[in-house]
Amino acid sequence: MGQILYDTSSLINAYKQRKQLTGYTTILNVVEFPKLLELALTVIYPSKSDYNLAIKLSKDLLKIGKPIPAIDIIIAAVALNRNMKLVTTDNHFATIQKIRSGFEFVIENS
Repeated sequence: MGQILYDTSSLINAYKQRKQLTGYTTILNVVEFPKLLELALTVIYPSKSDYNLAIKLSKDLLKIGKPIPAIDIIIAAVALNRNMKLVTTDNHFATIQKIRSGFEFVIENS
């Protein structure tokens, strides 16, 4: 897993600190915080398979009583389908790892 997918929370921190990043984000993150376009990351548009996986993840999270926001589930699905490591400040992504052992993420300090 060499490629990095950034979540909105990490990108907002990078934007505020004027950090230069290399990697990817999703169009969902851009919609949440359009200034992210200034970071010049590659933007991924979720595919049908991403949405299908997100539905499975959502069902599995509900089964264990640990739902998380829908956009974050889709972002996790994008990362899983592309074997990417997610960089975030949101610790609720740890719940995804409980239901999908192949999910790799890093929690940055905010």
